[in-house]
Amino acid sequence: MSDRAPALPRFGPRQAVQAVLGVAVVAVLIAYGLPYLLDTSWAQIWAQLSRVRPGTAVLMGLLLLGGLFCYTWVVMGSLPGVGHVQALKINGVAATIANLIPLGAAVGVAVSWMMLRSWGFSKSAVSSSFLVTAVANVLARVLLPVIGCLVLVAGPIEAPQVVVTGAYVAGAVGTGVVVVCAVMIFSDRVAGLVSRTLRPVLAPFSRAVREGRGLDRLVTDQRARVEEVVRTGWWRIVLGMCGQFVLLFGLYWVAARVVGLDLPVAELICAYTFRQLLTVMAVTPGGLGVTEVGTAGLLVLFGADGGAASATALLYAIYAHLVVVPFGLAALGAWWAGTGRQASAEGRLA
Repeated sequence: MSDRAPALPRFGPRQAVQAVLGVAVVAVLIAYGLPYLLDTSWAQIWAQLSRVRPGTAVLMGLLLLGGLFCYTWVVMGSLPGVGHVQALKINGVAATIANLIPLGAAVGVAVSWMMLRSWGFSKSAVSSSFLVTAVANVLARVLLPVIGCLVLVAGPIEAPQVVVTGAYVAGAVGTGVVVVCAVMIFSDRVAGLVSRTLRPVLAPFSRAVREGRGLDRLVTDQRARVEEVVRTGWWRIVLGMCGQFVLLFGLYWVAARVVGLDLPVAELICAYTFRQLLTVMAVTPGGLGVTEVGTAGLLVLFGADGGAASATALLYAIYAHLVVVPFGLAALGAWWAGTGRQASAEGRLA
């Protein structure tokens, strides 16, 4: 990642087609795939969701906000000088944009850059922060299934053999990815080796990689900066990640219990960690549709009722993708009304 301001992505015919296809896939997976693959019906799913009461809804909202607040420690660890309130605004705005519009992740990065620059942070500090938080998020979502696999293999869970075999494979692959990435941060030699190994694999899909750009900058040029950030802020990043995922698992647990899904906690841990992995691997916007069908299917394999499993997945998705939107829009409006408009007029956002 360079120190240049991220450009807002162009939205042409190709992007429009991709956006329409993405929304269509999500709609088909949720509207038709979920009841069909889980052997249930929308009548049963709605009956389960109707069990949510106002008090429980408020509790789930507080758990979500608690998770968002915990993530401020991740931002603070990657960007010295940023405060909790600023980090909370960045988190809410980025999540809202990613959930609302096509190409939302790229637009969220660009808007977050503008917000941080308007608060006086340097280009190099912001670019390093973005790289560190991106790597931390991916590694956390790869590491969580490793924890889920350990619970599945060593815990008191009766699971089909195919699930157990998949857990062994996922655990081994996830552990390998985390170890290699951790060593890369502190070793020029390993970073260069990984760059040379990945270049022929990624070259067919990226012009920048074919020309020797992009990948080399990511794994070598930025390594020293990332190492410095990690050395000084690692404990905040770890604390924030752990707090966020613990509270969001609490949200998942409440969602399961309120709709009548009575599987033990160990099975819920496995399903929740698998969901986090799917958010990285899924091809739909925000992983919607794929994560709901995938995690509900895993819950059914553990013995859950199809309607309750589907309702659990949907209720958690509603909070993860929709409830955060009003907060993010309010944070974006407050920033623009405050420093954003003035900084834009003065040309300080580039």
